[in-house]
Amino acid sequence: ILYSTLLKNEVCEQYVNQILGEIEKFIRPGHSVDTILSNVYQKLILRFGQPKSLELEKGKPHVLFFIGPTGVGKTTTIAKIASKYKVDYEKKVAFITADTYRIAATEQLQVYANILDAPMSIVYSKDELNAEVEKYCEDDLIFVDTAGFSHRNEEQKGDIKTLIGGLSEDYTKEVFLVLSATTKYRDLLEIVDTYRTISDFKLIFTKLDETTTYGNMLNIKLYSGADLSYTTNGQNVPDDIELFDSQKIVKKLLGGNS
Repeated sequence: ILYSTLLKNEVCEQYVNQILGEIEKFIRPGHSVDTILSNVYQKLILRFGQPKSLELEKGKPHVLFFIGPTGVGKTTTIAKIASKYKVDYEKKVAFITADTYRIAATEQLQVYANILDAPMSIVYSKDELNAEVEKYCEDDLIFVDTAGFSHRNEEQKGDIKTLIGGLSEDYTKEVFLVLSATTKYRDLLEIVDTYRTISDFKLIFTKLDETTTYGNMLNIKLYSGADLSYTTNGQNVPDDIELFDSQKIVKKLLGGNS
């Protein structure tokens, strides 16, 4: 039953076999279903690992790059995290967009910047990026929105790699790969392969409210080896976001509805 439940939730067969193979070593005749379930539960929790939020203890400004394909909700995710840190933790935030391909993206970020009373600039190159970061060096967090692109577009990939790699060593940087939980597994693998040539990253999954199968989050975590960070489950800023809740996700993977 466990096998089919995990497969139904689109956990990759290879990982299902691994997990259940480990469990089989411990199963003795007479072990209850509950014992087996709780063993699988623990294994899944361990595989998801501890979610990571922003690393704030380092010197400021802290530059956060958000990368990922088009349409996954990068700009909204940035707004959610920024407003959380500004409102809940009273951090000073600033926005930079390098997404000069879509006019709407710039306008959308500007709206959020206005609401949060935070500065925003548009950059076209790594030199401009460093100049703008320098301008905001009194701020705690600088959120950088990047252009979504098809993972087959080599030129745009090169641009983003140059941008992130070109940030001055004086600043702390973190990179978040934003992925939609609704994207097909095979596409996610290609996306991860493309973006890992750009930078190391932490994972953010969006659109959890638009799917009922969560196996891809485990698949991509195990495939990429990257830390999980946030999940989003709706359009509301700043509410529909939380640190990755592995207990909740594992319960769903094992067929629970909670």
